[in-house]
Amino acid sequence: MCSIFSQIVNGQIIVGRNFDWIQLGGNVHFVPPNRLYGLTTYSLCLIEQFGSDRPLEGMNSQGLFMGMTGIHAENFPPRKDDNNPLRLDEFGVIRFVLERASTTQQALEILDRAEIVPHNIEPYIRLQYFIVDCCGEFCIIAGQEKTAIKKIDVTKLAAITNFPLSLKNKVVCDRFAMLQRHVPHLTNKEEALALVEKVSTELTVYSCLYSLTQKTFSICVERDFQTIIQFSLEREIAQGYRFYNFGQLKLMLPSCKDRFKDAQYEVQSGFSHQPPP
Repeated sequence: MCSIFSQIVNGQIIVGRNFDWIQLGGNVHFVPPNRLYGLTTYSLCLIEQFGSDRPLEGMNSQGLFMGMTGIHAENFPPRKDDNNPLRLDEFGVIRFVLERASTTQQALEILDRAEIVPHNIEPYIRLQYFIVDCCGEFCIIAGQEKTAIKKIDVTKLAAITNFPLSLKNKVVCDRFAMLQRHVPHLTNKEEALALVEKVSTELTVYSCLYSLTQKTFSICVERDFQTIIQFSLEREIAQGYRFYNFGQLKLMLPSCKDRFKDAQYEVQSGFSHQPPP
């Protein structure tokens, strides 16, 4: 299942991420600032399978990251019913926060004022959130459980997989144990990406490595760690709203660039035909 971790590497706040799920596919959106109810939102990138208003994760122009992992409903600590006037879908709240918050503290304040409505996509899965900003302050939220805001350093493990942290001494998770061993000792992005690959599974749909400091990220689809596409949030936003389907991402890989350069017959006749003798 999913995994997220964060660490300081060469002075940069990085986030490693695997999204594991029962279906493949997805979309990447780059959303410029927009005026909503008289206020201007932050620009952001989003990755989703269920619509751009229900993202799985994202990063904004302030260097704030927010992403989710799934928790089995039986292990999920339900939020208290505080009759909050703001009602937001479990996935939708990720975009809402990234449009408005620049820090982990601000993100937490928004979540504290909101009623999080179950997503109703998969009845046995609820969402846990991992939030970290470009200053290295992070927080983990699962229902009514939330960690205090902490500053990333080698003594504090900033990582989640698929259980609330209150159960970490009661469950066996090989991926979380691996993150515990390796995250504090990361020294460069290559090691961080190698760790992302190591904790990926046969269900991994995509993997990312973010630099919140530089507002960039790398993505590979379906565990193809040999062919990774890199994006700059600033560069993409400068071109206006941008959208990439995972199928398009595959075609953008360098290995596909000259696929038909010397294949005139294949272009004309299709791959199922052999050229005439």
